[in-house]
Amino acid sequence: MKQDFIQFVTKESVMTLEGKNKLEVMDYLITRAADLTKLNRDTIFRLIWKREQMMTTGVGGMLALPHIRINDILHPYVLVGVCRNPITDYQGQDDLPVRVIVLTVAPDEDQEAYLQLLSGISRRFRDPKLLEDLIAAAGNAVKMFEIIQNQEA
Repeated sequence: MKQDFIQFVTKESVMTLEGKNKLEVMDYLITRAADLTKLNRDTIFRLIWKREQMMTTGVGGMLALPHIRINDILHPYVLVGVCRNPITDYQGQDDLPVRVIVLTVAPDEDQEAYLQLLSGISRRFRDPKLLEDLIAAAGNAVKMFEIIQNQEA
């Protein structure tokens, strides 16, 4: 069953990130992910940083797509953070600063659904207009949520 990631984005999972470096913005996202998923914050932190050590999730074009799979959740959670400040130490594949981070925390059971979910997120968020609109709306979570919800498939 193909799932559109938009169904896993909530008003609570869209935020402006005020940090000035990768650790600060990821720390905020991880804390919010723990709150939303009811999972242990340190477990999420450890899994995210383990994933980052394997290969940066900065995919280029001002975008980062950190993602983990974990037991003990029934459905994916997709968090969208728009960085008020360019994150220059994220080590994106194109060496440009990251401005939008989409963190996915998904169940560790259905590999195919997980890959489809990540593919859909990547496809949608590689749209420069979407990124520009989100960055322009930084500071207004309601507006950012509406931009994501109204994004064309």
